[in-house]
Amino acid sequence: MTRRNPRKVLEALASEHGLPILRFLQGRDWSLASEVAHGLGVHTSTASKYLAVFHSAGFLDREAHAATRPTHAYRLKSPVIRLEFDLAERVAPSEAREFAFRFADALLAASLRVGGPRLTASLARAAWGEEDWRASLEKLFAAEEHPRAAVDVILRGARRAATDLLGATAAGRLVHIAWNVAVEGRQELVASLGLAEVTA
Repeated sequence: MTRRNPRKVLEALASEHGLPILRFLQGRDWSLASEVAHGLGVHTSTASKYLAVFHSAGFLDREAHAATRPTHAYRLKSPVIRLEFDLAERVAPSEAREFAFRFADALLAASLRVGGPRLTASLARAAWGEEDWRASLEKLFAAEEHPRAAVDVILRGARRAATDLLGATAAGRLVHIAWNVAVEGRQELVASLGLAEVTA
């Protein structure tokens, strides 16, 4: 299915003309929109619109056809049509990484103000396995196949560690502060990643 506009394809399939047009083409050789329209009793422009959508979805082959005006002929690629959705994120790993680093930096800066360097070091170790949090986050991103998964591990590790060290209320405040800093100006990225603020 086309990645550009899957909604358009689904709407075409769900309409009163979508499946009849595909069924009409099943078992036939190349067909013009006018032939499809005549066979189904619909307007040629309606048939043309659906044929173009189904071609862009990868359901139909298309070839130029000699006519008084430029037109195309279509044929069904296969009598079996499979719908496949690619739900993988389309966020650049560098953007996800920048978001995670910004969150971690803001969280540790807030913890420094609250409890000093000792608390900050303890939080970094508890959240991400070592005091050198930057190196730890780099390893997390290298280990995860998808940037979204790495960001999720980083957020949850932070919340868990802060709750263990400070209690739920103080941890909630620190994580909220860090979240707001990380999200500022990046709402579209957060939406693309499907992230929500980690709560207790």
